[in-house]
Amino acid sequence: MTKSLSYVEDCYTGIGEGLKAHGHEPTQLTFTDNARAEVTFHETVTPALKEGVVHVEADPYAHLPKYSLPEDVPLIYYDRGDLIDSACEGLLQMIISGSSERLVIGFDIKCEVEFDDQGVVSKAETKGCDVVQIATSDVVYVFKVNDKS
Repeated sequence: MTKSLSYVEDCYTGIGEGLKAHGHEPTQLTFTDNARAEVTFHETVTPALKEGVVHVEADPYAHLPKYSLPEDVPLIYYDRGDLIDSACEGLLQMIISGSSERLVIGFDIKCEVEFDDQGVVSKAETKGCDVVQIATSDVVYVFKVNDKS
């Protein structure tokens, strides 16, 4: 079956118009097996479905303020091995000399994910580390370590 619902749009619109023309209440409930993917379609063709609805926020961190890097802290991006090696040598020297009190390291792991018809993950495959981020109190380095993406 196709993922597009455009072929039934006129049908849903016609149902709404027919209910209104005969003095019935508009559709108030619709069942779908893929609500996450179809919500916009159904709310567009059947506007009454939006009445009194509060959508649940899927991001549990949405209430937190967005982080922004202070203007005086540079972000340096490298995607070549020789430049990454040189920057890491400098970081090691900072650690050895004690000039950096804090080092924060982050990894961006590349994953390919496939979903089934219900929106459930059916396949997840890790493709390795794509980006390494290393931050001190003075500088943030972003190293692109996977050139296959």
